[in-house]
Amino acid sequence: MQAKKKTVYYHDPIHDDFAGTHIETNIIDDEYRYAHSKAWHWMANVLYYPIALPLVWLLHRVVGGIRFINRKSRKKIKGPCFLYGNHTGIFDAYTPALLSCPRRAAILAGADAFSIKGIRTLVQMLGAIAVPNRISGMKHFMEAVSDEFNHGRDIAIFPEAHIWPYYTGVRPFSSTSFSYPVRMNAPVIAFFTAYSEPGTIDRLLHRKTKIRIYLSDPIYPDMSLPYKEAQQKLRDEVYSYMEQTAKSYSTYTVIDYVQH
Repeated sequence: MQAKKKTVYYHDPIHDDFAGTHIETNIIDDEYRYAHSKAWHWMANVLYYPIALPLVWLLHRVVGGIRFINRKSRKKIKGPCFLYGNHTGIFDAYTPALLSCPRRAAILAGADAFSIKGIRTLVQMLGAIAVPNRISGMKHFMEAVSDEFNHGRDIAIFPEAHIWPYYTGVRPFSSTSFSYPVRMNAPVIAFFTAYSEPGTIDRLLHRKTKIRIYLSDPIYPDMSLPYKEAQQKLRDEVYSYMEQTAKSYSTYTVIDYVQH
């Protein structure tokens, strides 16, 4: 028997955020440092592979009981790619690392992720790239994204931007973040975290729902189109995959989201 569901009221499906962090956001502008020394990167790899990655696997597979569907699709791409996913929970931050393994993944993250005192460097070392909240920071940011991709790292993006925990649908998102794969003529994989009725083991382990992450087959930008049209087409293909997956597999509601 399902426990009583929580109801959350929202006004704006694009800008409302229910992460509940209440962080005082730092400014990310042209003074923010993206480039680091070889020693810094060496330490980041030591942190990432023998420490963070096993912990991520433990959180995903053992604690969350999460499984990937169509995981083999990532193996169809030999080089780096862009990953686009829905944004519905705390596990989102760890998902790209497992999808890309053994390749490293970098995640585009908002300023909030870099605003908690004492862990900003740690967040950077684990692969997060700060999205500027000042226009002056865009030049260095774009250079950082290109540098990560050219070093063979997947780039993960959550185009919905804000976390809506356990949301079963797909929220509106623009084509803005799809400029990167078009600019680099790079493949894309869409992934969708779906929530279904928990099984016996899930209930015994006090999991609210069964979680499965579905991966699309590789999607390639249509370079025969003008830039903006190729960008929009790529966005529409990713959105369509997420929407179809949501309707088919994300069928168990933990939180009711009601617009007011």
